[in-house]
Amino acid sequence: MDRMDVSITKVKTIKDTRGKLVVFLKESELDDAKKKFGQIYFVVFSKKGDVRGNHYHKKWHEWFGIISGRVRVVLEDVRSGERQECILSANRGYYTRLETGPYIAHAIQSLTNTASLLSYTDTEWTDNSDTYERKLI
Repeated sequence: MDRMDVSITKVKTIKDTRGKLVVFLKESELDDAKKKFGQIYFVVFSKKGDVRGNHYHKKWHEWFGIISGRVRVVLEDVRSGERQECILSANRGYYTRLETGPYIAHAIQSLTNTASLLSYTDTEWTDNSDTYERKLI
């Protein structure tokens, strides 16, 4: 069985007296197939317990990074049924980036009263033609 197309990476953080600059994603970290620009967006959760996602894509790669708060991420490879969970937190003193590939269902649940995520996709969203519902949470 192939390994689930998911990776979690500690990202470079530059600190000085003004605060932090977080290097979320660099072109050099992408292989040739992922070097086209899609879109950047962010998600703001309204309250603790809110869930976003509960779907997968057949073509997209997505990269998620927590900006504030704390979230639970549930992932499932829809082809093999393999599942994985992780917590992303902005309060750990370092930042992580979660990458999901095609056929990886994902659901993200806020564990704090407010939470926000930054996300990059290698495909521009124009409609729901590559979004398939998959209830995980």
